[in-house]
Amino acid sequence: MTYIVDTHILIWYLDKNKRLKPAYHQILSYNDNDFAFSAIVLAEIKHLISLKRIKVVFDKVVDYLSESENCIIYPVDESVINEMPVGLSIHDALIVATGLVYKNILKKDIKILTEDEMIIQSHILPVA
Repeated sequence: MTYIVDTHILIWYLDKNKRLKPAYHQILSYNDNDFAFSAIVLAEIKHLISLKRIKVVFDKVVDYLSESENCIIYPVDESVINEMPVGLSIHDALIVATGLVYKNILKKDIKILTEDEMIIQSHILPVA
């Protein structure tokens, strides 16, 4: 199973935030799962750090993802742009589009880890 990880879920996991659902913590801790992160997730994290809205260290986030064999940072490329759904913010649309690339083009079994109500209510991707 490949999980597409939303920005807040990654931040909460790395920050050991109690808002992270125990089920999501278990999924993220299981080494046999694969995780895909849209490059926009890193951009959002860097932006949130610059606004002092979160206290994670950006280099540690990048190091964590780079050193994890089951994590990939997927670029915002033409295939992602082509899969962008309407009705979501640009950030959410790019994260969902990354999932659609994995599902429709790469033919992977995917679920998204998110707490974002707009993504959940869109029913575009299955939520874990």
